[in-house]
Amino acid sequence: MKLCSSLNPGQIAFLIIVPIVVLAGVFCLIYFPIRAKKMKQDYKFYYYRYIYKVALDNDYYLINDFRFKIDDSHIGVIDHILFADKYIYIITDNYYDGDLDGKESDASFILIKKDGKKYYSNNIVINNKKLMNRLSIITGIGSSLMIGINIINNNCICGIKNESKNSYIIQAKDFKSLVKAIESRPIAKINPEQLDAAVKAIDRINKRKKTNGKK
Repeated sequence: MKLCSSLNPGQIAFLIIVPIVVLAGVFCLIYFPIRAKKMKQDYKFYYYRYIYKVALDNDYYLINDFRFKIDDSHIGVIDHILFADKYIYIITDNYYDGDLDGKESDASFILIKKDGKKYYSNNIVINNKKLMNRLSIITGIGSSLMIGINIINNNCICGIKNESKNSYIIQAKDFKSLVKAIESRPIAKINPEQLDAAVKAIDRINKRKKTNGKK
């Protein structure tokens, strides 16, 4: 009690605040690296939560981990197919340790690591368009009904501009707002019978035979 009584309010506040600041610093040093590692390992699960919430809130049908035969030696994989009111969204999951730069028309993108080093990376827009075109041919679903979305992690800064209205690269946190914006376009909704036929056509060729979501 004598020690406390000999300290002025400023000194007492210092003794209280410093340990709190130190503990907060230690927490940040431990928590954020662990969180980043966990996100990198389980990014598909985190993306799925964003997508599933949109499907659930809007009563959209969702198929995950869709696999279909491209040719005798290749299987195409689409992480998610979301059947909305006006479009069918072909979605792929991507994670990058760094930032992306380039143009949609480039053969490859540039991946800029945190240390500034640059590497070539696959053009995920072109890859997704190939999947969409092949899926359209196999199912007979018009490509005009399909929207390609390439989801990336929220801490990846993307310098690639969207040059088309049917293919996008977005951070996971922007998925809901993008779908909402696209679904607000002044076009008619997909005919319910046509939508049901599209779901069944895709489900028939699904090599994984695993569905999630609601009709």
